[in-house]
Amino acid sequence: MAYAISKIKRRLVDAVNKACGQKIADVVDLTVPPNPEMGDFSFACFNLAKKKKTNPAQIAAELASKIKPDATLKEIKAVGPYLNFSLQPKKLAQGVLTEVKESYGQINLGKKKKVIVEYACPNVNKAFHIGHLRNIVTGESIIRLLENCGYKVIRVNYQGDVGMHIAKSVWGILQAEPEFIKIKKESLAKRIAFLGKAYAAGARAYEENKQAEAEINELNRRLYAQDPAIMPVWKIARQWSLQYFEAIYRRVRSRFNYYFFESEVAARGVEIVKKNLAKGIFKESEGAVIFPGGEHGLHDRVFINSAGFPTYEAKDLALAENWFKKIKPSLAIHVVGKEQTEYFKVVFKALEYTLPPSKGKERHVAYGWVHLRGGKMSSRLGNVVTGEDLLSVVSGEIKKLSKTSAVKNKPKLVEEITLAAVKYAMLKGGVEKDIAFDMEESVSLSGNSGPYLLYTYARIKSIIKKAKKLKSKKTPQDKPTGQAKKQSDFIVRDDEKQLLLKLALFPEITQAAAEKYDPSIIAKYLFELAQSFNDYYHRVPVLKAPETEREFRLALINAIALVLKKGVELLGFETVERM
Repeated sequence: MAYAISKIKRRLVDAVNKACGQKIADVVDLTVPPNPEMGDFSFACFNLAKKKKTNPAQIAAELASKIKPDATLKEIKAVGPYLNFSLQPKKLAQGVLTEVKESYGQINLGKKKKVIVEYACPNVNKAFHIGHLRNIVTGESIIRLLENCGYKVIRVNYQGDVGMHIAKSVWGILQAEPEFIKIKKESLAKRIAFLGKAYAAGARAYEENKQAEAEINELNRRLYAQDPAIMPVWKIARQWSLQYFEAIYRRVRSRFNYYFFESEVAARGVEIVKKNLAKGIFKESEGAVIFPGGEHGLHDRVFINSAGFPTYEAKDLALAENWFKKIKPSLAIHVVGKEQTEYFKVVFKALEYTLPPSKGKERHVAYGWVHLRGGKMSSRLGNVVTGEDLLSVVSGEIKKLSKTSAVKNKPKLVEEITLAAVKYAMLKGGVEKDIAFDMEESVSLSGNSGPYLLYTYARIKSIIKKAKKLKSKKTPQDKPTGQAKKQSDFIVRDDEKQLLLKLALFPEITQAAAEKYDPSIIAKYLFELAQSFNDYYHRVPVLKAPETEREFRLALINAIALVLKKGVELLGFETVERM
């Protein structure tokens, strides 16, 4: 679908090319001037002047004299080396307000191509800490952005259920076997707390006690071998963890099409490495098997360790083989912390040899660390700030700040505001950047926050509800958004024109966010839109305006509400009708 903004930009570019007598400009060459008084769009004449070997200001002036105003263009003006365009405000209003519906912003960029997004991926028997929360919030938003752009997204959760962390956890469980037997009858929360203590005990013992270290290494061997004597404990603890994770997934509104586990791909990973060892793709080194990344401008990495166990790298080879044979994606995206950037470079290079069809179809979307005032989170010694902890604390803060019982006494409403606060805070700064979660900022109703967006949406809906009570013949609910009786029936102010331009750019914003895998582009846009609306409403009467102006303004703010709703859904949370 070609949106109004695309048609307008194409009209401007065609006008420039016609005036030049040749195809010299493209849509990407149009920019938005820093000051609205300079125009709505601008074309820089530097490259054209260079080709014609003349002054760019002279070129701009010549073009301005050749391009004439029409139904779309109100004014064309040369300002130094720039050709600035001002649009007809009423034409803009009719085009934009007519097309802003619930589906507004959707584009068919992906054409139903399959894309795998691997995200969440918590390790079994460990807590779901705030780093995992950022992962799942980021992955969920990226998925929604890709789906909005026409991709068929397959949601994948790949969880670590074998390896040293599991061996440490099982060792800790066995050391507290009487408590383990007793805790089976307790609540899931208590069972998860027990697993956390067991892992912390095993991790500590492995570092401090040589005998424990040897016992844990032996447990690791037995777990990989699926020793029947130890697997029942492993299965019970694993099931508890998976139940715990599912509750969190439901709470943060995420779901998955496939669940993969390290235990399912470990043996195949060893087979792939050994098969390609004979081909010279991998090499033996000090009893281990490595991929010689140094030969490819990267670094060497171990794929089978000296004990004969597959590393994460080997398992990822088997995982990719599974994906590309079973799902056949055009792209596989791994949402994983930025500390694994070099890791993925080596794994992707190895995959080019072990799985040629994957070449160019693997991408690592790296996200940054989450900090609180206490610093970076670590679960190594059981010092964990969980995702649930953060959600609970934010929820409590929202209840405390709520001035009316309308929020305090509605758990579902509190939960919506909580998710908005946490998710927006996780997304607004940019995917790769480290963030410091600030409680006060995250729950603010007047700052750059999720609740501020919800407040703005609820405010608009309240205005529209009040408008229904007025004795107008029609409201935005009674007729298509923004369609006035005649073009002359309403007057478009300059600030209203800027709001219309902002709305017009939304499809381009959604596309840019999807192409860059960066939800912060949406977050920044929504915050600016909300600010612009609130500034506008503070200055301009809506309900008390004359009928024709009131009809147009109601249509305008209704369109803003629709875009806010669509935008926050792309970020992974929902709007509310009242705050």
